[in-house]
Amino acid sequence: MSLSDRLLLIQFNDPKFQSFLEKVGYELFSVDQWSEVQDLLGREPIDAILFDGSTDTDSIDFLETVKNQPKIQSLPMFFFVDNEDRAEELQKKSLDKVEVFVKPYSIGAVASKIATEVRLRKFAGEDEVTATLSETNAALRDLTLHLKKDLEEARSIQQNLLPKVLPEKDEFEIAFSYEPLEEVGGDWFFIEEVAGNKVSVQIGDVTGHGLSAAFIGSMTKMAMVAAGTCAPHELLQKMNGLLEPQLPDGKFVTMFSYLYEYETGLLHYARAGHPPALLLRRREGKVLQLKGEGFPLGFLEGADYSLGQEIVEKDDILIIYTDAFPESTNMEGAYYGIERLEKFLLELPREISAEDVIQLLKENFDDFREGRLLKDDATVVALRRKNGG
Repeated sequence: MSLSDRLLLIQFNDPKFQSFLEKVGYELFSVDQWSEVQDLLGREPIDAILFDGSTDTDSIDFLETVKNQPKIQSLPMFFFVDNEDRAEELQKKSLDKVEVFVKPYSIGAVASKIATEVRLRKFAGEDEVTATLSETNAALRDLTLHLKKDLEEARSIQQNLLPKVLPEKDEFEIAFSYEPLEEVGGDWFFIEEVAGNKVSVQIGDVTGHGLSAAFIGSMTKMAMVAAGTCAPHELLQKMNGLLEPQLPDGKFVTMFSYLYEYETGLLHYARAGHPPALLLRRREGKVLQLKGEGFPLGFLEGADYSLGQEIVEKDDILIIYTDAFPESTNMEGAYYGIERLEKFLLELPREISAEDVIQLLKENFDDFREGRLLKDDATVVALRRKNGG
């Protein structure tokens, strides 16, 4: 996106979205009246229009009038409505270069669409109507290469948010698998050794996937750092306080956090709407579900999170994972499910490494799906206590 890209906002009032657009380099012009639109278009070159029609019953008719103006016909326009009925009404009018979004919308998804349409228009020339087919095809090829480069950079940024080195101790071992559905994803995890012979571990899952989920995942990692604590329940509470005012409606993050004292095996944990952790207790020959109470991050202002506690004994295995595992299905439509995860853990040999746990779980998961494609990011972290207890 060029710093000169200019957006005209008509009856548009979303401070959070407007602030985001300005931060990524757009120049914004806001108007409320048609006379202001005409005057501004006579003075300033505009690349796209955002029009909020959710508060005005005549806005669709107004949009049709606006779109028929010579200076506006070739401009991409993004129209916002408050329900599906109004969206369907507008779709029937078949207006050229008009994208419709129903509130609540994803800032990331809308911003990505704006960037794509503005680039297409610029690559094809200021007026796409006069562009030849070959020029348009060349523009699309350039755009594809540009978007591919953007995705590669986004993937690199996301990879840098993940832990680069895992703790290596005599008392325990830890391993992971991270498989985003697309080039970038909404899953993330973090593993860090902290003072007092402890290791702090988090796993998170943003609603949706792709660029918008990856963007929120990055925000979540920054909120974790800003929270300034490793106590799981306090960490989730502070992160929720930071994220709740910032996330778009309908977007939230599930998360499981634990703090493991590796010399004693003491485990503290808390959960924010995430699937329960599973602890294989070798001595008892059973699997415990570690749950805890708490809403997903960004879901409820002032949410509280309960703190749970367990002891991890010698050769016990603890796994945390995202919901792609229990919610994936095979060709018959059966779910992999938490019970299948528990059965998998109970059948593991005693002298197995954390890395082999991950490898065998991936094989078991792939065999169950019988070639059925994943529909979500899939992440799992396994911890095994080697000494003590």
